[in-house]
Amino acid sequence: MTSTNQNSEKVNLAFTKQSLIYDEYEKSNNILEWMRQQVYNAALNFLKPNDKILELNSGTGTDALYFAKLGFEVLCTDLSDGMIEKISEKIKKENPGNRIRILQCSYTELDKLSDEKFDFIFSNFGGLNCINDLTEVTRHFPNLLNENGKVCLVIMPTVCPWEIVQIIKFNFKFAFRRFNKFGADANVEGVSFKTYYFSYKKIKSALGSNFKIIYKQGLAVFTPIPQMENFIKKHPHFVKLLQKLDAMFSKHFPFNLVGDHLIIIAEYNSTIK
Repeated sequence: MTSTNQNSEKVNLAFTKQSLIYDEYEKSNNILEWMRQQVYNAALNFLKPNDKILELNSGTGTDALYFAKLGFEVLCTDLSDGMIEKISEKIKKENPGNRIRILQCSYTELDKLSDEKFDFIFSNFGGLNCINDLTEVTRHFPNLLNENGKVCLVIMPTVCPWEIVQIIKFNFKFAFRRFNKFGADANVEGVSFKTYYFSYKKIKSALGSNFKIIYKQGLAVFTPIPQMENFIKKHPHFVKLLQKLDAMFSKHFPFNLVGDHLIIIAEYNSTIK
């Protein structure tokens, strides 16, 4: 068994366990909700009416239901048994009609969809950070997108200011974990697996020459990362000020290259050589 397969099995187990609590955790975490809204704001600027969306690492289906309620057709894909089960439960409860379909598969196996075409490929909140080579995913994109289709990737970059400042607490391992080219150890619900972080340059390179970056934004550059729950609860007014700084600067260089996540949107053009 390859190390990639071993990591995939661990990721499946970890997020199957997390699926039981994820929605409640997000509801209790104002920063996560704020971050998700920033992603929606960016994506909606580039979605057109009746666009067909392919979502990777769909999680519990929060994003799929959001887009479906706006009239988009969404194909949800996820590796995790538990996340697929949660999506299925939500669809039965929310009844979005035929606007959501589900396929359990890894984003490295998108050749299973070779007969379908989409207008928008969407991956939220660092699901792509569970693989060490982005090209294992992005190589499928040209076959899946209509001409001038878009991809919106929300990926954790190598530079996160709020993690780096942890050096003042002498937490050097955490402060510099994203710079480890061999991956950093993550622990989700007691399951350990490797995560990998990507600079903007690596993301752009993985997309290849047929994709033009048309939007980039740092997500939680000034705003504390969601894990800093105690700080967020103790300093709500200061956090709101920091969110205003994000609104002002996160789309501009150099702040659009760093943060807890990057929002990268690119357009596909088959004629570019």
